[in-house]
Amino acid sequence: MSDTVIEKTLRAANEQQEGVVRDVFRAAGLLWQCKGRDCLFDNTATEELCQGCGRQPDGRRITDRIPPSAHPDDFAELRPLLKAHFADHGKQLPDAVTFTTNFDNDWRSYDTTLHYGPRTELYDFDDAVEEALYALGTALPGEHLRVALYR
Repeated sequence: MSDTVIEKTLRAANEQQEGVVRDVFRAAGLLWQCKGRDCLFDNTATEELCQGCGRQPDGRRITDRIPPSAHPDDFAELRPLLKAHFADHGKQLPDAVTFTTNFDNDWRSYDTTLHYGPRTELYDFDDAVEEALYALGTALPGEHLRVALYR
């Protein structure tokens, strides 16, 4: 079932029906409810992070996402480099940065996603970050690399 069908169904439900419809969609695995203390936002199954607060489904803050092609030690160099980049550029430190790959499965330093709670924005990094990503080597098709920066 597509997100559009879920949205249309929820809009069509009256106030009494909406709770039942949400319960049915959650039971069917089409919606998940954020477990954040102050959130409880309903997200579609395709969402990895809560659209209401930016947390993970279990309510915890966004964490690293280490793809199979990368080694956890790679974060030892990348995390401080990213923190320094934002400090040097006078830009607010995001909660995390998500990198994707290009058609050759190389990590991209452009069109990266900066996570600020539920808000995201695209960002292009400079040569220093590009070199660090190049040092990670080639990724597997479709991989994403996420570095949490609030630590």
